[in-house]
Amino acid sequence: MATVKDVATLAGVSIGSVSNYLNGKQQKKVTAQRIKQAMKELDYHQNIIASGLKKNKTMSIGIVINQLTDYFSMSIVSAIETYVEQFGYSIIVCDYHDDKKRLEQKIDFLINRSIDALVVFHQDKVTPMLNKISKTNIPIVAIDAPIKGLKSDAVVVNNYESSKTGINYLIKKGYRNIGIITGSVDNYITQKRQQGYEDALLQNNIPLRKKYIWSGDYTIKSGYDGFNYLSNQNKDLDAVFVINYYMSLGAIKAYYQKGCNKKIKFLIYDHFFINDIFYPGISSIEQPLDQIGNTAGRLLINRLTKSNQTNYQTIYCNNIFHKM
Repeated sequence: MATVKDVATLAGVSIGSVSNYLNGKQQKKVTAQRIKQAMKELDYHQNIIASGLKKNKTMSIGIVINQLTDYFSMSIVSAIETYVEQFGYSIIVCDYHDDKKRLEQKIDFLINRSIDALVVFHQDKVTPMLNKISKTNIPIVAIDAPIKGLKSDAVVVNNYESSKTGINYLIKKGYRNIGIITGSVDNYITQKRQQGYEDALLQNNIPLRKKYIWSGDYTIKSGYDGFNYLSNQNKDLDAVFVINYYMSLGAIKAYYQKGCNKKIKFLIYDHFFINDIFYPGISSIEQPLDQIGNTAGRLLINRLTKSNQTNYQTIYCNNIFHKM
């Protein structure tokens, strides 16, 4: 059975470098790659249980997302895993189906598995279990929104600016009767994206009209219902901004079912491969999924290797605007 010394010899590095790599400490990229390759060639497997007992770590990171079927979240999870596995960490993923009670149960489950860190998606308010974790040394990284009332790092996108940019683009293209299919008014993301929509209209001297606003619940059905409401209430509707991907699928379905007698321009928040099959082309705001995941991974490793840090960061990633 190969040893740490064997790995160090084959990689041409010191035993200390291999030990630091196995303990999740930052290494030069070339050094980490040589160690990783040597471990693969020697079929070296670290004894995680023994190592964890020695370091009082399990080398595991818990992640809670809304739905395991959510392409957005799972793409980011994949990027996080790719980043942290370089430092010997594995992930445990749970979903909570937009159920607050289930969220608390899943976090409790992860605590009982002695996770070293936690990643939380789509939460903008603190919960009892998150409060419990914050009183320990377990680092928390929030994705999508800062968690109000909780000391944690966060990775978010420029929701307000990108929404405003998208609406300004529609206005410059000549659209004036722009509806919005939005979400819950108390949700961080909804607030930022809708504010970008509203400010763009006002700054271009276009009045805000309540009948051009539909609040959904981020599902395909609510997007379907929302488009039907907006198009029925507003015969002059010429463009629609949909603030999340699943609602956009419902909205586009409703549009095509109406027979496409009138061309209505769509602006969608989120861009996946399916966007490219629609004609006429759809403008969209793409979130940099790999960048979000890599940034979250870096924040996690920094917290896990430098436990004395007291400053918390909210890092903003810039979206990509696809004009059509």
